[in-house]
Amino acid sequence: MGRLKPGRNILDTIGWTPIVRLEKLAGFFNLRNELYAKLELMNPGGSVKDRIALYMVEAAEREGVIRRGAVLVEPTSGNTGIGLALVGNVKGYRVVLVMPRKMSVEKELLLKAMGAMVVRTPTEAPPSSPLSYYRVSEALRNLVWSRGGPVSAEELREIVGRVQRMVDEGDEEGLRRLAEMGVEPTPYAYIPNQYFNKYNPLAHYETTAREIWEQMEGMIDYLFAGIGTGGTITGITRFLKERGDARIVGVDPVGSIYHLVKSGVPVEEAKRRAHPYMVEGIGEDLLPETVDLSLIDEIVVVDDQRAFSMARLLAKLEGILAGGSSGAALYGAISYLKERGVEGARVLVILPDTGRNYLTKIFDDGWMEENGFETDDEKVLEVLRG
Repeated sequence: MGRLKPGRNILDTIGWTPIVRLEKLAGFFNLRNELYAKLELMNPGGSVKDRIALYMVEAAEREGVIRRGAVLVEPTSGNTGIGLALVGNVKGYRVVLVMPRKMSVEKELLLKAMGAMVVRTPTEAPPSSPLSYYRVSEALRNLVWSRGGPVSAEELREIVGRVQRMVDEGDEEGLRRLAEMGVEPTPYAYIPNQYFNKYNPLAHYETTAREIWEQMEGMIDYLFAGIGTGGTITGITRFLKERGDARIVGVDPVGSIYHLVKSGVPVEEAKRRAHPYMVEGIGEDLLPETVDLSLIDEIVVVDDQRAFSMARLLAKLEGILAGGSSGAALYGAISYLKERGVEGARVLVILPDTGRNYLTKIFDDGWMEENGFETDDEKVLEVLRG
């Protein structure tokens, strides 16, 4: 379908997000480079994750894993859940999302407005814990499977309510039994599992990367992107490395394991050193199958304060309201270029999601101050202007 023709439904509007030059931001920081941003926040669900939601569900349909009327269950920081809710509504699936409690209330309200059900889990729960959003998703799926067929809306509400109560009560043993129960799989519950689904990076290889190549006319010296599941940066990098020598720099939050593993720290040791952070959607305390760190040339580390201040400054200077992970990617890019004295380069930064998901958090001075963050963004970022 041509890009300007009417879509058959909202799913036809996924992709072909614009790339814009950030001249005011580059000027503010005295960059001698062409700085561009790909605005993934302009996907219909507000994030880059719309792409993988569509790819993963359509692959499951082709492979006969799910049937109409199935329940999609997913552990998510929110954006993949919003994408799955979009896809589920159009294609006739119900959606249950499991999110850590640190994720913004806007994301939960968006999901519920779209008819999805939400279970909240402790942010600090490690991946192996029965309270983690990974294992709670398995418990939910198994309960649907245990019914032996499609479940009604009322049955699904009962299942979701039961599991949320168990989480709230800290019933680790009960949740462990549910996640590990022996039950015959049915095509009526499915966890796409963005962390281990090959269609996650493939979606970006086939769509995001091809768009970038065409929009930038193949002229890219540096690409910066945050690393969440790793699907975005892995898929784009595979495509670009086949066609040129762009340098790929990942951006990781303080507290995540990616930069540690990339530097040679054994995975299990890196997991022990992981700790909570507040920026949403990037970083991990596990190593997903969807990331290939060997493709990434370097990783820079950004803390919450600088990520949030850069996102706030981006809105004020460029009129682009993006989330904290976008702020992290921009801070990582600008600090990298400044510290290494890079000049005359064409630089592209992936901005993964909209700032409208964080209006009560990073764009609220009260929330920032209550959580110990500085609200004078120029003061925080002054160090990059030299």
